[in-house]
Amino acid sequence: MEKEEILAALEAKLAPLEAQRRRELLLAGVLLLLTPFWAYLLLKAFQAIGVRGLGTLWTLLVAIPPGLALWRLHVLRSTLKWKLAKPLAEALGFTYFPSSGLSREDVEASGLLPRADRYESEDFLEGQVGPFAFRSGDIALYQKQRTKNGTRYVQIFQGTLYRFSLPFAFPQEVRLAPQGAGVQAGGASPALVLGFLALFWGIFVLGVTFGEGDKAELPLVVGGFALLSLPFLLYGLGLWKPGVGPRERVALESGEFEQLFDVYGDQIEARKLLTPRVQEALVAFRKALGKPFWAAFRGSEAWFLIRGRNRFEPSPLRPLNRETLRGYVETWTHDLTEAKRLLEAVGLDLEARKRGLLGGEGATPGTLW
Repeated sequence: MEKEEILAALEAKLAPLEAQRRRELLLAGVLLLLTPFWAYLLLKAFQAIGVRGLGTLWTLLVAIPPGLALWRLHVLRSTLKWKLAKPLAEALGFTYFPSSGLSREDVEASGLLPRADRYESEDFLEGQVGPFAFRSGDIALYQKQRTKNGTRYVQIFQGTLYRFSLPFAFPQEVRLAPQGAGVQAGGASPALVLGFLALFWGIFVLGVTFGEGDKAELPLVVGGFALLSLPFLLYGLGLWKPGVGPRERVALESGEFEQLFDVYGDQIEARKLLTPRVQEALVAFRKALGKPFWAAFRGSEAWFLIRGRNRFEPSPLRPLNRETLRGYVETWTHDLTEAKRLLEAVGLDLEARKRGLLGGEGATPGTLW
């Protein structure tokens, strides 16, 4: 079916949902408008009773109407996701589950985020754009922090992760990060960085304490153990991951590209991947998104991590007509459309290199299509 036919069919089915949306908005508005009168009546009732010291109870009772209004709007948003977003995504050929998300294994496989103490994900979307199969989810990561009042979780990242399966492969991993943001999103892992510092200074103190016999060997002892603890620091800062290999920063010639991205990986392989056409496509992708992103290309997969996205959140204030549905479709497929263009540019240049149409060494036989 054509897109307009899909929208027309859905619009006809959404009349009951539109009626429910209007009822819920009307009820929420009435509850909010009645709140001042409710507060006044409670105050008069408390004064008539003559009981003092019940300010907290009065506050809780006053909060009932706005609390009910917010709760009903929350339920309405959830209903719109299931009865609007899900059918619309499925009509476009995707699989969508509002309450499920990417597995933690998918997130860690990307290598674009540090390990976290708590992980949340929703809005699982899976499907195909052109020759590229993908799955994605909105994710949030939290680090545990201990305070004098107990333990709390602090959010270190919120965004969307896309994982694409490609009909071509990369010999070695290449990563991209927003200029100056670091190879991983979410910043350093405080626990691992502090672990490195504690280990280093602990070794230093032990060396000073027990190294009285031969001062000449003290620097060697302390330096040797510091090198052993260095991986904790590199891993905590996101500069090294076991099994992935070194992440050397790659310098390229494109001024506009260099202003937007830092590149990490093997110098030769990164330059093979990031041809002028691919660099232009990445710059265009960044401008189309309007936000920084991280990316990883490894084997026959590509990951894109975009901060601060909330793709499938229908607005209760928008009427459910064809124009609204068209806007949702464009918003929800925008990232995928732009990612498809980028990956097509990557594939074209890999194919051209394989056939010897670009300078440099050819690609490994059998790695493309």
